[in-house]
Amino acid sequence: MHREGEEIHITTEEAKGGLRGNHVFTVLLISLLLACAAMTIAWVTGALTSTDGTQAPKAAASGAM
Repeated sequence: MHREGEEIHITTEEAKGGLRGNHVFTVLLISLLLACAAMTIAWVTGALTSTDGTQAPKAAASGAM
């Protein structure tokens, strides 16, 4: 940081307060993948245990008329 008259000039690193690394991107990517996996598991288990009557009737599923 240096001063030129009334102006104070600082570097980008000083302004941000740290270095930019890949660790933040890695954490965000892993979090996104885990959230997608959790939503997929919730959706699939909900569909498998559904009792709202959307399953095919047994007579039609077996081919009997």
